Amino acid sequence: RRSSDLHPHKKGQHLSANDTMNPQKSVGIIGAPFSKGQPRGGVEGGPKSLRDAGLIPRLEELECKVEDYGDLTFTDVPNDSPFGLVKNPRTVGEANKKLANKVAEVTRSGKTCLTLGGDHSLAVGTIAGHAKSNPDLCVVWVDAHSDINTPLTSTSGNLHGQPVSFLIKEMKDMMPKVPGFEWVTPCLSAKDIVYIGLRDVDAGERLILKTFGIKYYSMTEVDALNIKKVVDETLEYLLGNTTRSEEH
Repeated sequence: RRSSDLHPHKKGQHLSANDTMNPQKSVGIIGAPFSKGQPRGGVEGGPKSLRDAGLIPRLEELECKVEDYGDLTFTDVPNDSPFGLVKNPRTVGEANKKLANKVAEVTRSGKTCLTLGGDHSLAVGTIAGHAKSNPDLCVVWVDAHSDINTPLTSTSGNLHGQPVSFLIKEMKDMMPKVPGFEWVTPCLSAKDIVYIGLRDVDAGERLILKTFGIKYYSMTEVDALNIKKVVDETLEYLLGNTTRSEEH
């Protein structure tokens, strides 16, 4: 699984395809070469691969002013024993804490923060970091997986399948106190996230989505409706009842 910034944004801001063409857009890039949220190596090479593929020149072609903050350095926590089935909890928790603080630093400087992962456990840090500077945020999550297992519903114990459960306010009472994640405060309401493209969702995750009324579009629905309609409906659902200025 790949991880990049999940585009959390303020409710008072409408995003359109032309926003990336805004000559005033300032982007801060953070590399997060981390893979301990799942057992396979390779995803830690994501930041380098994306830079080598020309990400920064491409953003500059789109008239973005880019500042690359380089890669964060992550270390394994010694004696990081499992918490139930949950693997590497302290290592993953501390990595996300470091990432959240850096994301908050970038967003507070007025830049759009783009995080290059790294496995999807890093979503705890990217979203929590945005919440530090923009507490009234909402999230569009584009993925085949909902990543909303809890430490108790996960059958693998891999934290890359659990980040959203740490962030949803309504799920707070369902969450055990996982070592390494003591710093996390749920920052996202269930009504303020929309999934696009789901196709592989565990039984426990389906129950969570239904219980909390979390909006999602399966890949089948995306194919049937077309992606433009899905995006339009998503933005209307998240931002339609707020006062906002539109930029096209």
